[in-house]
Amino acid sequence: MVCMWHQRIELASGNNGEKGMRKTKELRIKITGVLLVAVIAATSAQGNFSLQKIYAAEFTVTESKAVLYSNDKTRVYKQPDINSGVVTVIAKDLPVDVTGITSNGWFRISLNGTYYVPGDGLVSQNTGGVGVVVGSDIMALTRGTFSFFDNSELGDFDTNDVEDMDANTYIKYLDSFLMGYALQDFCIMQDSGRYLKETYENEAKLDKNVAAITMQAYLINYRNRYLSNSLSGPFRNEKELKLALNRAIRYNINKFGTVFKSTGIGSDESKAKKTLESVVDEIKAEQGVSFTCRMEYGTYKEKDGKEGKGWIIEFTKKD
Repeated sequence: MVCMWHQRIELASGNNGEKGMRKTKELRIKITGVLLVAVIAATSAQGNFSLQKIYAAEFTVTESKAVLYSNDKTRVYKQPDINSGVVTVIAKDLPVDVTGITSNGWFRISLNGTYYVPGDGLVSQNTGGVGVVVGSDIMALTRGTFSFFDNSELGDFDTNDVEDMDANTYIKYLDSFLMGYALQDFCIMQDSGRYLKETYENEAKLDKNVAAITMQAYLINYRNRYLSNSLSGPFRNEKELKLALNRAIRYNINKFGTVFKSTGIGSDESKAKKTLESVVDEIKAEQGVSFTCRMEYGTYKEKDGKEGKGWIIEFTKKD
């Protein structure tokens, strides 16, 4: 394992790319058609069909909401300009929230912030019948979550059952509703103890952005935030760190930030490094996957906004 020391690391707020929404097939095709036609029209007007070579000295944005899917050209930029720098690359066949199209032929997307994708970097994709979620997007979203899904008892779970679930189990629980094996109305949100339907409808009354998406899209966003939070820590021992790395492998997360703190290690650099090396070596032996890390002892923020001291770490999965 290689450890590189650096300035303060900001914790990753979530992955990459793993959000989405599904409307009815008719509405989806209509929205996607409008977006793609607009992109073609915008680029045709400039006489340049090589979308990745279009620059963005000045541009306007037409507001539009839809979900398109990544392909093997999906690079995310800071601005609709190839000189603005690549933020990340999204794996193929994942849903991406589109919030608008630019006058120079790029998609504006929501990905833990506002970014841009060239017009040929997103495509439409059918999602099957109304009310049932199928397709490679959900299969990618739920990769490696084993056989928890097809459980006829899911609708009988209560708040206490859900509160007792660890992170791995609760992610599988959420995925089971996204896979279509359980009615979404019965999904319980672990943080509030309320049903998804109640939470979604209450927020939709107050937030136009929530009202503009489906309950399924809301659940996907919630699930992705929960997955991201489940990687952030702070973790107290080697077993918890291994769970985080296993979770990253299971859900194909290439990079994530976390916090490790232990009373037995404190700020001791040699002990912390030895612990991380041990965890990474064990994961490589067990899973055949290796990680590098950057780390620094410093101040981090708890979920409630309070500050704590610990080892701030960024793990990166090796190719």
